Amino acid sequence: MQRLAHGTAAAWLGPAVLAASLAACERQPAFVAPPDPKVTAASPLVQPVQDEALFTGQTAAILSADLVARVAGFLREADVADGADVQKGQVLFQIEREPYQAQLDLAQANLDQQQAVAKSAENEFARQETLRKQLIATQTTYDSALASRDSARGAVAAAQANLKTAEINLGYTRVEAPFSGRMGRRLVDPGNLVGAGGPTKLANLQQIDRLYATFTINERDLPRLQQAMQARGLTRDGLRGVPVFAGLANEPDTPHEGHLDFVDAGLDPATGTLQARAVFDNAKRQLVPGLFVRLRIPLGPPEPASLVPSAAISVDQVGPYLLTVDAGGTVALRRVALGPQRNGLQVVASGLVPGDRVVIDGLQNAVPGRRVTVLTGTVAATLAQSN
Repeated sequence: MQRLAHGTAAAWLGPAVLAASLAACERQPAFVAPPDPKVTAASPLVQPVQDEALFTGQTAAILSADLVARVAGFLREADVADGADVQKGQVLFQIEREPYQAQLDLAQANLDQQQAVAKSAENEFARQETLRKQLIATQTTYDSALASRDSARGAVAAAQANLKTAEINLGYTRVEAPFSGRMGRRLVDPGNLVGAGGPTKLANLQQIDRLYATFTINERDLPRLQQAMQARGLTRDGLRGVPVFAGLANEPDTPHEGHLDFVDAGLDPATGTLQARAVFDNAKRQLVPGLFVRLRIPLGPPEPASLVPSAAISVDQVGPYLLTVDAGGTVALRRVALGPQRNGLQVVASGLVPGDRVVIDGLQNAVPGRRVTVLTGTVAATLAQSN
């Protein structure tokens, strides 16, 4: 009897379990929307920033001269080491002097001879002039004496010129430093024939206690520079006092201070650029000719500006832009105009409005028009004033 009851219960329980399983299969899972992606946004940092123009320049020696042999002869001595500092008037190279000393002696002897002839001619003319006044000498004799005197004077002048030429050529056997500076590499060794057929370059001398930095101003920057200079009341002559700062590739700032030295009269029609030049003191020899340097020209007093991290700036085919989020967390794209950079921070000249929060982290999650979860960040106030 118990077996029958157990079998009957099992028979009823099987269909119930099957029905419950089928009902569970028919229920659909509920969809749970993923959370909004997270970004970090911050208000721009507002600090005084000095407007400036940035250029790339190249340094050049303020004075540079090729030392050449101007007379032919064998190079006897090189009296200075390669790369040495020399003073103005110092003898650097010597060419054999004997041939030119002999020419000088010959020219001096010729001058002495011509002066003796001229003296005799002067005396003879004086006698003939006296006799002519006494009506003793003929006109023909007088004219001959006058011609001889004038010819002798011309011969003396020619001999003096030859002597001067000989002195100059003898002086050219000593190659002296035209100014104080630093020697380059010697190009000709002693014992070689130089100056034959034309000047022979012996070395190069450069003055590097002061250096030029040449650069070009394009058509886009020129009106901005002109406006800034006019606002400061600077004339063309006053431009020479405008400070210019330079920095090398391995220097984070522009620590070398100089001033504007030259601005060309007009733009080069071929390139559309204006040539300009600054000059820098280089007493410590930190700069050398030929270096590329960053140049910075301040354009006015510091004024408040909005700064954001440079990493927050994106650029497409239209130009630079920022991503912002509103109070509801919706992302928007803002086209901006950029100013100078300051230690990783970028000046935003225009395009932002008060209250804007700029996405500074999580840019990959920020899509214009979509909502995001906003984490509040700050733009670090690490802006350092440039030197």
